[in-house]
Amino acid sequence: MAAESPGRKPVVFPSQYPGEAGASPGLLFIRAYNRWHGIIRKALAACDLTHPQFVFLACTGYLAQSEEHVTQSMVANLADMDLMTASQLAVLLEKKGLILRAVHPQDNRAKSLRLTDLGGLRLSNSLPMVEAIDKEFFGALGAAQNDFVRMLHVLSSVTDGSIPRIGTSIVPE
Repeated sequence: MAAESPGRKPVVFPSQYPGEAGASPGLLFIRAYNRWHGIIRKALAACDLTHPQFVFLACTGYLAQSEEHVTQSMVANLADMDLMTASQLAVLLEKKGLILRAVHPQDNRAKSLRLTDLGGLRLSNSLPMVEAIDKEFFGALGAAQNDFVRMLHVLSSVTDGSIPRIGTSIVPE
């Protein structure tokens, strides 16, 4: 530990991991995410897509396999993104010529989405690349990769109300 400078106030660091940042699951998670995301971002830039744009396109394509009318709300739910972000992405992707938006035939408040030919081509180029990156990056886990995926499912299902201590007792409203 470094010697304190004269006149310097001691730093209060109210952490469970004051001298061992590498033990913090949150820090480790964000570090791993940032490394993975940096690789993904760089690869998608070559396809003229941001990561959120890619996620929106991929979710739209995925849902279109089984749904005649894919809505922005369906995409937002699958990607776990807020509706405003989904709406902004849809407008942007429409301007880029990657999706078409139309009034939903059964609900005039909803937008029905479909990939354009260009959007389908962009997805056909970017999705295999992203999946190859995932395979390589998460392949570092070896035999533990299936366990990691199961753990991600658990973490993906956590909501403010599903763990009693998350909510008003920890997270201020």
